[in-house]
Amino acid sequence: MSDVIPPEEWVFADRYRVDAPIGSGGMGAVWSGYDRHLDRRVAIKLMRNTPGPAVTFGSAESAAFNEAVAADRERFLREIRTTARLELPGIPAVYDFGVEESTGRIYLVMQLVYGQTLAELIASRTYAADPWPITWAVAITAQVAATLVDVHRVDVVHRDIKPTNLMVSDGGVVKVLDFGVAILRGASALPRLTQVGLTVGSPPYMPPEQVLGNPVGPASDVYALGCVLYEALTGRVPFVETTSRSYQDHHVNTPAPTARALRADVPSDLDNLVARMLAKRPADRPSAEDVYETLLPIAAQPGPAGPGGNRDPRRPFLRPLAPAPRQRGAAPAPKPTSTTSAPLSVDEAIEIQQRVGDLVQESQFQQAIDLLDEAVGRAAADPALKLEMQVALASTLWFADEFSRVAAVLDEILPKIDAGDDLAVLHYYSGVSHAEIGNIDEAVKQLSNFLALAEPYDPLHRDATYRLGMMLPAVGRTSEGLRHLEALRPALVAEYGLGSAHVRTLDSRIAQIRRGPDL
Repeated sequence: MSDVIPPEEWVFADRYRVDAPIGSGGMGAVWSGYDRHLDRRVAIKLMRNTPGPAVTFGSAESAAFNEAVAADRERFLREIRTTARLELPGIPAVYDFGVEESTGRIYLVMQLVYGQTLAELIASRTYAADPWPITWAVAITAQVAATLVDVHRVDVVHRDIKPTNLMVSDGGVVKVLDFGVAILRGASALPRLTQVGLTVGSPPYMPPEQVLGNPVGPASDVYALGCVLYEALTGRVPFVETTSRSYQDHHVNTPAPTARALRADVPSDLDNLVARMLAKRPADRPSAEDVYETLLPIAAQPGPAGPGGNRDPRRPFLRPLAPAPRQRGAAPAPKPTSTTSAPLSVDEAIEIQQRVGDLVQESQFQQAIDLLDEAVGRAAADPALKLEMQVALASTLWFADEFSRVAAVLDEILPKIDAGDDLAVLHYYSGVSHAEIGNIDEAVKQLSNFLALAEPYDPLHRDATYRLGMMLPAVGRTSEGLRHLEALRPALVAEYGLGSAHVRTLDSRIAQIRRGPDL
């Protein structure tokens, strides 16, 4: 990309002037710009539209792809709203976003950050002769872990933690770039059922579950961060790709290497932490909070200012960036309700549900959730009405992608629901939510419950069958998983055709599972 400023002034949204390019990638280009309304410099990211595979216009497969594009774009926009609300020091502030009417491209207007990426900093050192200090590598990783603690609490997963997405800014604060962007990369090209070959992530830092197409959750970010910490300590990624062994093969099959083999001054406790972060099973990895707590004493060690000057990442640890304390494993607390609120009446409950429906249609999820949180509290004296409000709350949380709270609410109420039209779909919501937060055993249980209740023509039946087919091998039930996937094939052939991308991708998934972990 040229660094020449466009010859004519480029303004969009009647507000933002686009100036000089900063960088570009598969998802789009980033430009420096100017906000005319607030008189400040900004960064502007213009997203490229992701083309789908070649399919017959007007066919069932074409309609499925278009529907997936719309769904993934809306989820991406919701995720941007979520991260924008966090206002964390480790994420560039999001000032504005929208869709250009003329092109349909999504744009983000963000804080303009001055600094260097971790990739640039690692490349600037000759590690064999003069590696970056251990406290330097640890301080960067600890800052990223602190940011991940908060974003994981709202069920956002970065999906692409790597040195080029980490910037050490003025003051030594590490900024995690491209939150929310990863979900759009590859996602809109194919429905969730057929996203083989379009896996989000970068091969040198990709966790095994991401390689295998299994659910990606907070533990996946921890694995990628473990690869980053290893590289910051040693100057090289944990695994080296060769003509006979791919990165993906190494991530699935090769035991985690020891950093001490390349750098003898790495403390054994730190080396052990890296090994745990690189564990093959997500359940065996520490949480981002555990990583932060383990690294903090090292990052905060006194010593000389060291290299980096104003961008030394150890500077913020003069006042540690500890995440706010919270009981481990608990769901985010709902908005407090007034103790003086009157009990909820049936008429009010109907009005609230109508209002919630309108808010959801307008993508105003937080207002809808606040209304329902208060309604649940006010209905405490009426168990049946409270249960009705909790069902509405779980459904609204589902549409907002707040999977931790969906799972927590449904864990409480599903045993209280005997039958009804909602029961099957609530099992589906529970199963997918548990999968999204890494509780694979519970996800398998709930999705199995859904399939036992749902009719085969239910639109969610196929998705649940596919999800189970992919997850069951991960818990040692490979034969059952293959039966689920093979049962899908006739329906896909009938609907999309034998040579369709859907059928080809399903066949690739089945072949991959039959081969076992070796890729």
